Amino acid sequence: MATAEQVRDLLVPHLMGQLDDTQAELDVTALDVVESGRSFTLVLEVTAYRQRWRVRLDSDRSAMALFNGTPPHHLVRAVAAEFCIRLFEWWHTKNAEKQSARLGERID
Repeated sequence: MATAEQVRDLLVPHLMGQLDDTQAELDVTALDVVESGRSFTLVLEVTAYRQRWRVRLDSDRSAMALFNGTPPHHLVRAVAAEFCIRLFEWWHTKNAEKQSARLGERID
């Protein structure tokens, strides 16, 4: 069974640094994994357009497979890609949807 730190280390190469989509550029400057029972929360510090944010994204149940020993690389990439998509969804909807707004807090 992997620790939260080990899962963090698996995700860092895929999620840290500059992430781009067609409408936004986000820079992930910190990443932490907080395990809670049968799920975990990914806590990201993000800089975008001179604003700093802390965003909390809960895992899907399938992402818990990252805690099972040494997960295959394709699984790590898939989970990281899902979190990346959800991060951009948060960014684009944080001002319009209450549920999205609760996931992030401005820290500057």
